[in-house]
Formats: sequence, structure tokens, C-alpha cells
Amino acid sequence: MVIDDDGYVRITDFGIARIWRPENAQDTSGTPGYMAPEVMCRQNHTTAVDYFAVGVMAYECMYGRRPYVGKSRKEIRDHILSKQVQIKKGEVPRGWSIEAADFINKMIQRKPTNRLGNNGSLEVKSHPWLRDFPWQDLYDKRIRAPFIPPMEDNFDQKNINEEWKDLDDPEFKENVQNLRRPSV
Repeated sequence: MVIDDDGYVRITDFGIARIWRPENAQDTSGTPGYMAPEVMCRQNHTTAVDYFAVGVMAYECMYGRRPYVGKSRKEIRDHILSKQVQIKKGEVPRGWSIEAADFINKMIQRKPTNRLGNNGSLEVKSHPWLRDFPWQDLYDKRIRAPFIPPMEDNFDQKNINEEWKDLDDPEFKENVQNLRRPSV
């Protein structure tokens, strides 16, 4: 997901998306921390895997970190398979609702049949946290985005949040260094 110049979220695949097919157990492209268990375990899967990823991103928005972490793909997979993350009522941060926590809990269910969205997008839109949202107004861009990115270089050092958890990740550091190197 990326934010456009007007602050609207856009979905992109950076060239790794695949056309869905029923026999897709070997299709495992993506970032491990956002992959549903059925993808990580190389099982056939449906579009419910995308709802799992949305749930991970919503969790990340709520807590500033992913629900499942590790230093390797295997560690992340083992973390996902060993424990069902569940946000409890007493753990909901100030400014967030119980409905938001329930939405996230239902999106990050390990079993796809238990996952919100397994039966399609209307199921997601009908959840109490989103039920009254004016989807058509958003589609028609009649809703002003809450954050509009500054019209300057996104890779400027001042735009890097020092509190990001991934700063300790060697791969992240290497990617940042590569962005700073002058192109030839």
C-alpha cells in the first residue's frame, strides 16, 4: 500500500502479484510478516490471505509493530504457527475502539475459514467498525484524506522516523543506504 499525492491509499504489487488459480500452493510471493499461515505453509489459498495482510497492517497501525516477528522467514512462520495473536479489551490503546480491535482480531485469524473476509469484501464492509463508513464518498474522493504527504523528497533523512522498529533490521539499513547512494 502506498499513499498518493492527495493522501489516498493505493494498492500496488511492485511486480510480484500473481493471477489467482485454485492450485496455488507454490505461489508464496510477498513479505513474510504479512503472509497468511496457509501461504507460509505452501497450501492452496484464496483471497482470504489478502485480508490477513490487511489485518496485520491494521495491527501495525494500532501498535506500531507487527503481530508476528522474527529475524528470518522461518522464525516468522514459527511465530505465526505457534500462537494466535488476540487483542484483549484491556490492551486496546487510547483512541482506538473495541470494534477496531475486534476487526483486527477477526482479520488475523490463522484459520482462513475463521477469518473475516473469507466470504468476500461485503463481509469486511459489514463489520461494526466499518459498517457506517461512507464508501461511495471515499471512492468519489469527497472525503479529505487525514494525512497529505508533503510535496518533497520522501527519502529525505528528516522523513525517517527514528522510532521505527525496523531500524535494527540489517536488511532495512542496507536498503536505506542504497537509497542514499548516488546513482551512476
